[in-house]
Amino acid sequence: MINPFVSVIIPNYNHAQFLDERIQSVINQTYQNFELIILDDNSTDNSVEVISKYKDNPHVSKIVVNEQNSGSGFKQWHKGFELAKGDIVWIAESDDSCGVTLLETLVKGYVEHHAVLAFCRSCKYDKYGKRSFYEHQKNLPCNISLYGRDFISKYMIRDNLVANASSVIFDRQIAMSLDKQYMEMRGEGDWLFWIEIMERGNVFFVDQELNYFRFHETNTTSSLTYKGVNPVEHKVVFDYLVSHDHLVGVEKKREILRLFPIYMGSEYESTAVRRKVMDTWDKNRFIRLYMWGSMIKGVLKYPIKFLW
Repeated sequence: MINPFVSVIIPNYNHAQFLDERIQSVINQTYQNFELIILDDNSTDNSVEVISKYKDNPHVSKIVVNEQNSGSGFKQWHKGFELAKGDIVWIAESDDSCGVTLLETLVKGYVEHHAVLAFCRSCKYDKYGKRSFYEHQKNLPCNISLYGRDFISKYMIRDNLVANASSVIFDRQIAMSLDKQYMEMRGEGDWLFWIEIMERGNVFFVDQELNYFRFHETNTTSSLTYKGVNPVEHKVVFDYLVSHDHLVGVEKKREILRLFPIYMGSEYESTAVRRKVMDTWDKNRFIRLYMWGSMIKGVLKYPIKFLW
């Protein structure tokens, strides 16, 4: 594993305007022992035209254009795993970019720390190229090498601190062996995917801002929360953490009591969506009864405060 072969997968859908930058950012990496697999999910823009310019590049091993849209980016990930020849995979999302040393840095850390997953710090930038700090990773202050279960317990319970797939390399065989539940998800599938891989071995994080994660209005979590997708899928992740003993006892109760008021206070596109979210997190209405009971107890104890 001194110079492991990496399979780089670029899954694309309608990102023609960013494809040249993305493909060039991969081809120009300082680490050159890789193949490039480009997957187009039946784009309706001129993505295929852009991709075809690279068909003769020596790194490009496969170009696959779907005749029908798969409906899931995660299904495209899995297709890439099946086509890949490398032991290590890097999913380089089609609208992102990166520093030229990303792959070299991550492979070095992956090998030296005997990791099953290695990722770097990300910055976010908009369609105009304006960059900003990715605030969710503020709790990752330095290089970190941890056994995966310890990393999950410390950093992956409350949020997905892996910014996006473009910042990560991971073990292909482990990815292929995972349960396919993440493939049926739309918003939080990657969170579940990373957790399941992390359970299998060591995790390495490098405190270098090498991944440039492009934010669009259409890929923000707010739109998926408004439709109820992320709150419902978050419960899938939560249940997995509980069933695999990452959240137990008081910690489990505390996390539910933290999350439920957040989702109860969120704005949704309809009453039906709100009801679905509430019932997903509180099937027997025990949490709502507990919250109402606490409020009534507060009114009885401090009536003047509530009247005021």
